[in-house]
Amino acid sequence: MAWMSTEAARIAGRTMFDTLTRADLPPVLGPVAERGWMVVDDAVLLRAWYESYFGERSTFSETLDYEIAVNGRGIPDLDLTYEGEARAAALLRRGAAFAWAALHQANREMPSTRLAAYVSVAPILMDPHRFTGNVTFCALRPGQPAYIDPVHATDDVVLAAFSEDCTKPLPSSDP
Repeated sequence: MAWMSTEAARIAGRTMFDTLTRADLPPVLGPVAERGWMVVDDAVLLRAWYESYFGERSTFSETLDYEIAVNGRGIPDLDLTYEGEARAAALLRRGAAFAWAALHQANREMPSTRLAAYVSVAPILMDPHRFTGNVTFCALRPGQPAYIDPVHATDDVVLAAFSEDCTKPLPSSDP
């Protein structure tokens, strides 16, 4: 079941997942979700991001760490003109919409593989009123702890979505 930290819920609203539409998905990320997924050395990876990743698999001792590195990117924000929590809310919506689209595609391609998406937003170091966001994905494996434990993320601006949350495509933004 999707979850949001207390801070993410305060900024974006507890019902954010219920109100996401395709209009929230940044145009540059739609094709990444559509390109789908692949498995490399037991790591479940977004195909588009794997093809543009330059790190070596051998430098990661754990599959989870490799997945997080390959499947993690910043949330596009160059078009956002507002700052503060309004910017953070927009980044959370964009990241959640992309997570939904990518996890929905994973359900279509690999229905027996359970994946998680984590979206985080934080102020940049030199300007605490300007936020940046990131999203990453990993497979959930029996016996392994989650990448982010919600119990320890209450003060962070973070949310998680899971494959089972995204069985339907993002709704259209048309009335």
